[in-house]
Amino acid sequence: KIAKWLEPKAVQYASLITGVAEGYYKAVIDRNPALKSSCVFGAMPYGGEVADHLQLKELRLQPYLFKKNGKLQILYAGAMLPKAYGPLEAIFQAISENITQFSDVEFHFIGTGKTTGDENGFNIKSLAVKYGLWQTVVFEYPKRIPYLDVLVHLETVDAVFILGSTEPHYTPSKVYQGILSGKPIFAILHFESTAVAVIKRSKGGTVLYFNGECDMGVLKVNFTKKFREFRSFKATFNPLQVDKYMFQQYSARAITSQLVNLLNLLTND
Repeated sequence: KIAKWLEPKAVQYASLITGVAEGYYKAVIDRNPALKSSCVFGAMPYGGEVADHLQLKELRLQPYLFKKNGKLQILYAGAMLPKAYGPLEAIFQAISENITQFSDVEFHFIGTGKTTGDENGFNIKSLAVKYGLWQTVVFEYPKRIPYLDVLVHLETVDAVFILGSTEPHYTPSKVYQGILSGKPIFAILHFESTAVAVIKRSKGGTVLYFNGECDMGVLKVNFTKKFREFRSFKATFNPLQVDKYMFQQYSARAITSQLVNLLNLLTND
């Protein structure tokens, strides 16, 4: 109720509104149609930067949350969205019902805690315990860690796990860091998420997509089969196959250029 009262006041004098995808701000326009004549809008993803990954080699940073152990280690790094728990539970249920197929797999969740610095603010653990996966297939490190430390862990694991939301507009920015890490991506995304096209066009991974909250049963049924497909994809994956030219449009330089163009529109007006 407070948001309904505050939003018109907050945006009425805005000159520029942006989001990582149009879906993030489209509802704002629908609720405040007068903005169409007074405000510039622009969609631009967070993107990623190759130089960040190159810097790791110079800094010689090492992973410290877990060690290589011969298993297929897959990393999810970043906060958990409220509407990502439905897909996550469907995934855990599918794994528990086909546990032998995941006996050599470890899903590691980093920075998924309730608050930034809380080492015990688990968000994944309760679901993992519910389905008998805790500390065997599923591991969680709730505390946020520095950005470069995240990149080090991404480059250490065997694959990157991307989990989307039941909301179609959600576009996880961690996709870009995943692709730049040079590791194959296994993604679960709403079919309308712009990240689906990014992963497919870049040839950086395998995507299992679904159609919102009504599709959790289908997601559960399809998960194990899609994971087998991902294993095959990973077996022949070569970082050189990733379309880096296509990915240039999501670089820090390209995204900054988009912002500059939007600001120039304001100046010209």
